[in-house]
Amino acid sequence: MSLVKLWERLRGPSTEFPLEKRILNSGGLFSMCTLLIFVVYDSYVVVLPELAIASFIAFLLQLFLYYQSRFRRNFAFARYGFTVLSYIFLAINYYYGAGIDGPLLFSFFLSLIVIIFIHRTHRYIYLLLHVLVIWSLLYFEYRYGVPKVYHSPAERFLDIACIIAIMLSLTYILVGGVIRSYNKERRLAQERAEALQLLHQENNRLFSIISHDLRTPLNSIQGYLELLRNHSLTEMDRSMLEGQLTELTNGTSEFLGNLLAWSKSQLEGTKVHSLTIDLTSLLDSVLSSVSPMAAKKQVLIKKEILCTQLISDLEMTRIVLRNLLTNAIKYSKPNGEIVIKSWEEKESFILSIQDFGTGIAIERQNTIFKHQAQSVPGTANESGVGLGLVLCADFVALQNGKIWFESELGEGTTFFMAFPLK
Repeated sequence: MSLVKLWERLRGPSTEFPLEKRILNSGGLFSMCTLLIFVVYDSYVVVLPELAIASFIAFLLQLFLYYQSRFRRNFAFARYGFTVLSYIFLAINYYYGAGIDGPLLFSFFLSLIVIIFIHRTHRYIYLLLHVLVIWSLLYFEYRYGVPKVYHSPAERFLDIACIIAIMLSLTYILVGGVIRSYNKERRLAQERAEALQLLHQENNRLFSIISHDLRTPLNSIQGYLELLRNHSLTEMDRSMLEGQLTELTNGTSEFLGNLLAWSKSQLEGTKVHSLTIDLTSLLDSVLSSVSPMAAKKQVLIKKEILCTQLISDLEMTRIVLRNLLTNAIKYSKPNGEIVIKSWEEKESFILSIQDFGTGIAIERQNTIFKHQAQSVPGTANESGVGLGLVLCADFVALQNGKIWFESELGEGTTFFMAFPLK
């Protein structure tokens, strides 16, 4: 793993260098390693000091080009410098390496692969240039000859066999590395595309919620206000309209609170501030905000608190409890009952909210915490948008907690939350 990290650092992290630039840096590193191999090979295997010196000079020049690419970000200079250096180095090695009788012609195949990888456009030009350079070297050898470096056929056979093995191994390493980089980049691109698609779906749902579920209650509120202002109403009608207006206003206010909290969390602006909370005090404050809704349906809320010390984010937990209790009241039958429990279990703080209302249909259970969830009217025809449970799931997950439920259609639903005790 340390070698992989070192390689990633030498060629440049993907967050700073696009794939094309990382291939250029990799080609520079690859070329330096190849040149060092040739320095050793020419010095001790075939004993050609001229080629060893040429390889070492080329190594120093390539080190300078790598520095320009990796650290100075001078990619164009490094790209064309590498190309020119390759042709000069190969021409010198061809001349001092026995020409057509030597193994250097095989090196042109590897150099062409590297050059094609590092150049974005007009790659056919380098193919033609390669052919032209090889033909020129062959013609030069035909007219003027090259130094003879082999003293026996066995020496020539060994040199060609070694160079072919080295070139094939280096080609395999280079092409394999490029393919792995390409596949990794493709996977990342696919993951980004899926994330963007999911974000697009969430944005569409958010705008749908805003355009429909927010506009509808506002239009109703406007209609009620028009009736109250422009029509003579009996005291009973006025009282009924005022009650409906209050209910719509409270519901719209709750929806806006959830919408703003969820939007903030999606924009990564929500930070978790965990502290030790007294559950009894927190429940009292939450129950005071939902008690009018419970009183209207005459729903009794009971508490069976065995554990009171909870480590969590106060505001997140307050929003989660308010949403779960609002849901429990919404789907409870008139004169129903809701039970809130807490206890410790396996180093976790468990909190449950149980109602004995309509329950959740099986076909809706898999999407209840997802953005695709669709709200259904409550037992008193209360409306909703299905955003509250999504917000609950997000806020519990942000606190390293877990949320789940058990439900039976017509019998009720119990929501559970588990928070770490430490």
